[in-house]
Amino acid sequence: MQGLKNLLIPMLLIVLAHGIDYRWDMTQDQRFSLSNNTKDLLAELEQPLKIDIFLTGQLPADYLRLQREVTTLIRGMQEHTDKLVVSFIDPFKGTVGTQKLIDEMTQFGLPPEYIIYDQKQALEQTVVFPWATINNSNKSLRIPLIEKVLGDDKQQKINRSIAKLEFHFFDAFFKITQKQKPTLAVLTSHGTSEALKIADFMSSLKPYYQLASFDLKALENNPEKTLENLKRFNLLMVSNPTEAFSETEKYLLDQHLMHGGKQWWTINMVAVNRDSLFNSGGSAVAVGRSLNMENVFFKYGFRIQKNLIKDMYCAPVVLASGSQSETQYLPYPWPYYPLAKPIQKKLFGNQAGNVFIPFPSSIDTLKNSLEKTILIGSSGFSHSLQIPTTIAIKEASDKLNPDLFNEKTQIIGLLIEGKFNSAFNNRIPPIKLGEKKASGQSQMIVFSSGAIAENQVDKGNPLQLGYDKWTNNFYFNKVFLQQTVHHLMGNQKLLQLQNKNVVLPRLDFQKVKQHSGLLKTLMLLIPLVILLLLGALISRWRIRRFSQ
Repeated sequence: MQGLKNLLIPMLLIVLAHGIDYRWDMTQDQRFSLSNNTKDLLAELEQPLKIDIFLTGQLPADYLRLQREVTTLIRGMQEHTDKLVVSFIDPFKGTVGTQKLIDEMTQFGLPPEYIIYDQKQALEQTVVFPWATINNSNKSLRIPLIEKVLGDDKQQKINRSIAKLEFHFFDAFFKITQKQKPTLAVLTSHGTSEALKIADFMSSLKPYYQLASFDLKALENNPEKTLENLKRFNLLMVSNPTEAFSETEKYLLDQHLMHGGKQWWTINMVAVNRDSLFNSGGSAVAVGRSLNMENVFFKYGFRIQKNLIKDMYCAPVVLASGSQSETQYLPYPWPYYPLAKPIQKKLFGNQAGNVFIPFPSSIDTLKNSLEKTILIGSSGFSHSLQIPTTIAIKEASDKLNPDLFNEKTQIIGLLIEGKFNSAFNNRIPPIKLGEKKASGQSQMIVFSSGAIAENQVDKGNPLQLGYDKWTNNFYFNKVFLQQTVHHLMGNQKLLQLQNKNVVLPRLDFQKVKQHSGLLKTLMLLIPLVILLLLGALISRWRIRRFSQ
């Protein structure tokens, strides 16, 4: 009877443990706990969502860890809703050929990840599909499971991807369930960025916002109507204008701010003809550009200098070396292309990558009542070049002299917020308006590089913003600029989750390699030693108990 009781009680405990689905997250950063925003969004789901996960099958060790994290996250989400139908699909199951599968998946916007690793002194390549899709009755969205940032090694890439998993799923839920999108305007007059050059950035904003084109010159004879139309938009985006604004247009933009409208600017105060620089000429003259906005910006508490920032920490440019069949294309550091990480971690988190910033100028801040937050800046090894000056592409092959880069961090991106005073106070306005305001609460973000939001173009098609087709590098431009727009539009839920800080331990592979023999020996001997000790203790206990 006693033996039966000893058998039944453990079995009963095991059955009860399987029936109780409870987890206790003891990690310092609560990495296994869903955020309140995610829980609220899951609780509000009205119709079933089908999730297909393609990261399955035979995976390398790092990707198996990522798969386990995805599974854990899915289980956690299913505890808060019964509206998720999840399937793990092995894309290689039942396929005829790998290349055919890759072509089909790529056509659906799910390109593979190629992993090359050492296996017994031989290089082996594995293909995985780190993607998931989410579907409802109306639309389907892709969910990336891998987060790529320039400079990350394999372990950092997996750790960063794990840290971003909850955001990517929350982002997909947010997009697919959003019923009414807020509206923002994109300025199309004044020689702003061509539609093809900002196509990828605008496409990335469409799932969150309604985008409308706005021509400030369309109703030149009816400025009051122009302002009335402009006030309908919470945000006006101005990307790389090249034509000067008239006094009337400046006044309309000023009144848009005073009425609570927010503005987002990317501006080049220095003009560089990149066609001349990178084509046969090989050189270009950098000259100042006037947009007639200088006095307005000065009133708002900042000034964009007419200079160029050169930075030792920079992106490469690819140049041809040799001739005919011996031609080689080699990357050289190009100090006119600074690489910078966002400075303001409270807004943009600790997971930020490098932002590619072509031909920036420095921004000076001025004292007034507005609060100014530096978003991004050059490294501590920079140099400001006064204009006019000639830039030659052959400079890239010259060795960088650290002694010349002796200036501190210079501001490239700035957030201004608070109660703005009109730049036309105590001045005769160019036109009379029925509802003019002398001040108003608003926000503005300014970048001193007009091309920071512009994507490259290949064969007439826009490439992904932040992707450099010449070096095959991915930069952080798209995510960073999306975050600035989310901040101005008050979309704090996305920012809070995207900036959730998850600290994952890193394995030091060098130490593992150095001590691999000792570690293998210990892993073999320690279990045997433990078994021997347990056996000795049990034997001693039996002798002491039964020897009498």
